[in-house]
Amino acid sequence: MQIPGNFIPKRPRPPKDNTGWQLTLADMMTLLLCFFVLIVSVSKVDPNRYEAMSDILAEAMQGKAAPSKRTAEQAMTPVDKKSKNLFELQLELARLIGKESKAVNLKLRPDAVAINLKGGVFFQLGSADLTSEALRILDKLAIPLTEAHYKLTIEGHSDNLPIHSAQFPSNWELSSARASSVARYFIAQGFPKDDIRVMGLADTQPLAPNTDKKGKNISANQSMNRRVIILVRPIKG
Repeated sequence: MQIPGNFIPKRPRPPKDNTGWQLTLADMMTLLLCFFVLIVSVSKVDPNRYEAMSDILAEAMQGKAAPSKRTAEQAMTPVDKKSKNLFELQLELARLIGKESKAVNLKLRPDAVAINLKGGVFFQLGSADLTSEALRILDKLAIPLTEAHYKLTIEGHSDNLPIHSAQFPSNWELSSARASSVARYFIAQGFPKDDIRVMGLADTQPLAPNTDKKGKNISANQSMNRRVIILVRPIKG
């Protein structure tokens, strides 16, 4: 049999790779594993913390909390304030502060609850004397902090505006005096003075830039930076 000169024999096609399903299956199994790990991690709910948070959120939003599953006996059991952790302390302080967000806010840190006392409400410009509004708000915080077993670090912060007076030669003295005023208030309420530490940080740790790129003061940021921070930490041991 004669083969034409322009005939090109067909080459056998390589076998198809049917292993793609294995990669898809592996991806699916990995996703399922992640899903079950997530389910396990979020399934551990502390009922007491959940109900406390539910009550606070419902009160804040002026709604109605879901009926509690706790018995009357459990509800009447007093809480040991010395055993509270930072999360529970933050919830209690948030409940006490209530609508004082213009003067105070809270932040949970890894090792402390930070209570931010805004300087515009607590002190007059260039003064370290607590205002009447400041005393009213601190009265709400004094009892839970005094009765519990905590250590307080009270930080005074200022803006970048220089001060030169006989009482306060610089912002170092002013920020220290403001933190000391808050410390003296708590000591007067019975808080152990050995568990209080006072720090004056002047304008070294601003929350926001005091000036813009052209060096012009930003009054709103300066007001934000004038503050006293109370760091509440449990006593170890």
